[in-house]
Amino acid sequence: MSFDRLLGIDVGFSQSRPTTGIAWSVAGEVDAARTYTDWERRQQKIPPATTFSVIAIDGPLTPPDAPDDLARLCERLFIRGAFQTRCKPGLSHHGYGRALRKAAAETAAQVSHLAAATPIGQSVIPGAAIIEAFPNAFLGVLLGDERFALSKAAKRKKFDWLYDHAIESGVFAELLQFIGWNDERMLERLTVERDHERRAAWICLLTAACAAAGKAEVVGDEAGGWFWLPPAELWADWARQALAENRAARMCSRPLARAAGQTQPPLTS
Repeated sequence: MSFDRLLGIDVGFSQSRPTTGIAWSVAGEVDAARTYTDWERRQQKIPPATTFSVIAIDGPLTPPDAPDDLARLCERLFIRGAFQTRCKPGLSHHGYGRALRKAAAETAAQVSHLAAATPIGQSVIPGAAIIEAFPNAFLGVLLGDERFALSKAAKRKKFDWLYDHAIESGVFAELLQFIGWNDERMLERLTVERDHERRAAWICLLTAACAAAGKAEVVGDEAGGWFWLPPAELWADWARQALAENRAARMCSRPLARAAGQTQPPLTS
């Protein structure tokens, strides 16, 4: 299994600060950097003359014809139950979420020429191996229930709280071993990283690696796109149960919606 030519991007969309994180694995080397949103400066941080087999972007990616107000199934499945206080996403069809959806689409357009032309599994970007990462859930589903019984992080610091607990609980080493990426340098970089944006980019890179290994758990549908998450075998019991319960609740709500004359996208995983 090759984990060469992988790219992870944490979008960020500040116009004045370097809030974009970029991480890559190329020619046996792994590294990460912070930069800005414009392509002129972003491309300076990406290894040149590289076609990436998988690019994972932290931002809501929808099909080109999806309406701006589309409520995405993948987001709905992670905003209720145990996920609500542990690793829920923002909804990308209103408010701040729409701005993030736009920024993610712009990022995908910037790097689409760098992506392999053959999509990998479920992909909403035509003719490009670009997938959606969701770092909070990626980390959250790997952490045991006991971790969340500890003091809670403030909402704005949730990702770093999850990341710190991932380091403490050793889930990074377990994940890398499971997908077959036996690279001590990668584990070291994950463990010592303290920068918020670079941390997010590393999780995007891990998302790309899970996809490249064919071991990612993919949740969503064709209408709204998919979250690409760690292998289901590594999920904590509470996370498996929460997703199963939310899927069941969603299925139960569909007849009620049809009776009220509403339409919903098909439920898939």
